[in-house]
Amino acid sequence: MRPRAWYVAIGGAILLAIGLFALRFPVFIDGYDQWGWQINCGSGFVANLTQAENAAVDGTDFVASCQSALLSRRLWTIPLIIVGSLALLAVLLTATITHQDDEALAGDRETP
Repeated sequence: MRPRAWYVAIGGAILLAIGLFALRFPVFIDGYDQWGWQINCGSGFVANLTQAENAAVDGTDFVASCQSALLSRRLWTIPLIIVGSLALLAVLLTATITHQDDEALAGDRETP
């Protein structure tokens, strides 16, 4: 495998790790419930809107704010995960095809 393929594989793994790591962190909005806690909307994987539903005071719509914050988190992390996965998949497929071609060429050279 060429060194360039290793660079692509390492870059893809880094993008994949950053995307999954960022998706895992909790999502907060700039609102506080009646006890003074910042409103937690869940993580990029799973939404948890119970605190936002219970904190609705003075007509504020914390649920819509949470949904918007979750959407924005997913909009930049999911493409990172997809690009990283595609880069890793491309390197693995290239390495597999190259390995099979090398074996086929070696087999052709050995036959008299």
